[in-house]
Amino acid sequence: MDKIDFIELATYSTEKYKETHNRNDVRYIHTLYVAIDEDNNVKCSKTPHILKGAVQCLLIHHNQIWSEKADWYSLDDVEYIDKEGCVLERNLGGKFDIQTSASASVMTLSYNGQELYSCYAPWEDNIGKIWNLYCEVKDLKSTNEIKLVANLFKKNETILELKKEIENFKFTEYLLEQERNQYKRMLDEIKEMVEK
Repeated sequence: MDKIDFIELATYSTEKYKETHNRNDVRYIHTLYVAIDEDNNVKCSKTPHILKGAVQCLLIHHNQIWSEKADWYSLDDVEYIDKEGCVLERNLGGKFDIQTSASASVMTLSYNGQELYSCYAPWEDNIGKIWNLYCEVKDLKSTNEIKLVANLFKKNETILELKKEIENFKFTEYLLEQERNQYKRMLDEIKEMVEK
């Protein structure tokens, strides 16, 4: 099988997408190219050069849509290009979907219509998490296994966030202690000068 040129395929897909999404009520803004390598490492760029060496990729197309009620609002569409070069809208295969919500800039990984995980924009910071979870659950056989792994993934993420908060708190506490000690030394020096 010939090696797929993901740069060419993604550029073509983006151009086709632009053609269908540039109207009076829809403005195409840009595409985020998400390269996925053989080891499932994820890299993002707003230019397709990042896809060199990719074995699959995601295209996240950013649009603005006109609404009488809300004026212009943002909406992202996701396309997945698999290892065979098939371009799929939102569908990752095996009943897995990845999609976005305009109302809150939320990206969701779902299985059989049920949400497994969601995150907020910017996608560059969070698409790796969604892809990692997808890689962990895509080969599982039962819905219960998939849900269990997704719940463990979310709990682990919560634990990591709490650890980061604790580290930030400890660092802030350390800085405040250093500042307090500095003021104490200054007061001691002033006290000595007054006593002389």
